Amino acid sequence: MPRPSHQRRAGGPEARGLSSRTRRLVAAAMLPFVLAGCAQDAWKPNPNFSAFLNKVDQNCGTSRIGELTVSQLMGQSAQSSAYFLDLTSRFDLGRISEEEYVLGVSSTFNTTRNSAGIRCILDQKTQ
Repeated sequence: MPRPSHQRRAGGPEARGLSSRTRRLVAAAMLPFVLAGCAQDAWKPNPNFSAFLNKVDQNCGTSRIGELTVSQLMGQSAQSSAYFLDLTSRFDLGRISEEEYVLGVSSTFNTTRNSAGIRCILDQKTQ
């Protein structure tokens, strides 16, 4: 027997909470707050930072930071990757100290403060 049209089907947008339109509106409303959390220069081309990232990828790409390699962190389109790049940008530009960088990376990616990947990135900065 068919269901009456006024009953909602399980799994539809209404059954999951927010409609897809509402989810899009919420995401659009949150965008300024997400962008405000990133370094201001994160969205501008910076040849010096690009050169630093290339050097890090070339020399440290296979080094691990937690469960991921440096290259994986640089290439993922996940939120954690955006945070890693933002933190690395702020470190490269001198906006945070080496200690702040090490603490941020090690705590976020669940690794020791002297992991191979972190040590390698620090070495690229001093060269």
